[in-house]
Amino acid sequence: MEQYDDMLKRMAREEDTPLPSWASACIDDALANLPQKRRRHGKVLRYFGTAMAACLAIFIALPNLSAQAADTLQALPLVGPLVEIVTFRTYTEDTENHHAMVEIPTVEGQSDNPVYNESINTINQDVETLTSTLIAQFEADAADLGDEGHTALEVRHKIVTNSDTWFTLEMEVWQGSGSSNTYYRYYHIDKTTGEIMELSDLFQDDGYVEAISQEILRQMQEANDAGTGVFWVDSEYDGLNFKSIDPNQNFYFDEGGNLVIAFDKYEVAPGVGGCPTFTIPQSVYEAYLK
Repeated sequence: MEQYDDMLKRMAREEDTPLPSWASACIDDALANLPQKRRRHGKVLRYFGTAMAACLAIFIALPNLSAQAADTLQALPLVGPLVEIVTFRTYTEDTENHHAMVEIPTVEGQSDNPVYNESINTINQDVETLTSTLIAQFEADAADLGDEGHTALEVRHKIVTNSDTWFTLEMEVWQGSGSSNTYYRYYHIDKTTGEIMELSDLFQDDGYVEAISQEILRQMQEANDAGTGVFWVDSEYDGLNFKSIDPNQNFYFDEGGNLVIAFDKYEVAPGVGGCPTFTIPQSVYEAYLK
């Protein structure tokens, strides 16, 4: 992969860099393998064929590195809605006692659907509010502590999914001052409707909450028994024990189209467990999908 990373960086520095033939071929192969009939929400992930998964990095990386590559991708048949270009500004502060590195992404996309455009605006506004609040808090803490303490803030973004039907932006927040904390925010757009989506929007009733919760409990207990995890499922402090996901628990779809439920640090396990995620088999929740 390093050779491709170097190639993409070089392309970004050259004004007249065309879209390489290997990228075009990969795109063509992915389009040729898309099924004729498309379905919504969770079932949409079945289109993530091998060819599309192989090209995902190209779709994400090229538009962010090369304006010409972005224009070329947008011009390809059926690909316009597939590419959401994410640009970002960076706030940095680096002194002996205080460090901050904050990526502030802006999602860019055009559509004839006003709902789709409004969803993009809403996400950008929320990201701006989130990062502005975090920066203001960091600066206030740094001013209060001065040379007598340390504080740190890192905010990074990642495009988790960007198919022809679904878009997910991940924001990772890490804060440190004595101890540390990490949490995530996920922003989803269903491109078939243009709407911002939460977990509950995928399902026709709340039966999914119990079904997914029981699967997560099973995986937690299995990890505890195997010694590969330490989850709060049978702690003597009942208030800590995991009982159920939130109806709008953090989630995303991985490159294979699998539903992944995500928890923040300390939410279901000690800090050493980081931010646990659980991949949920489709058979667990399929009956509840819209």
